[in-house]
Amino acid sequence: MATQLTPTTELQAINTMLSSIGEAPVNSISGTNNVDTAVAINILNETSLSVQSEGWNFNTEYNVSYSLDTDNKLPLPSNCVQADASAPNRDRNLVIRNGFMYDLDNHTDVLTASIPLDVVLVQLFEQLPEYARRYITTKAARRFSARFIGDAGLTELAQVDEQEAYNNFKQSDSRSEDNNILEGDANTYSIINRPPRRTY
Repeated sequence: MATQLTPTTELQAINTMLSSIGEAPVNSISGTNNVDTAVAINILNETSLSVQSEGWNFNTEYNVSYSLDTDNKLPLPSNCVQADASAPNRDRNLVIRNGFMYDLDNHTDVLTASIPLDVVLVQLFEQLPEYARRYITTKAARRFSARFIGDAGLTELAQVDEQEAYNNFKQSDSRSEDNNILEGDANTYSIINRPPRRTY
């Protein structure tokens, strides 16, 4: 009977990283006292945050509306790492500050009204599409083995694997977009919906 293939779990990712330095796999990563496993978990989390923070199709949402709180501030989800005003409000100079949207032009986080946002949201590892899990695991394994082994030859091989995983990652993320000749990808979307230049 054929083995059912399933998406990569966080435990499997950690065991892939441990195998890169010749360590035996573990049965659980919950409450571990194993130093190597703890380091692997930290590196996997760091790598996942770094990759996702760039903003990809799988974790970018457009025209999202959040409500103002009782102080007329616009709070963001705790997993939001990028946010900007959606078209046609892209001329609004807004940034994230202390978990709220902050108006740089008016030097305040108190807003007169909520506005739609384009946001990048960091997801838990097992909420990611498989192509993202594979790339993050490969990249984290290379960083993990380099820290513990530091062998130039092994590092070079790991970099080749990482580049291949990155190429597959980018191709898969591009395919997941609902592109057409008029809208294109997220960057094209921004250009098409860019507001007119300010006039003074």
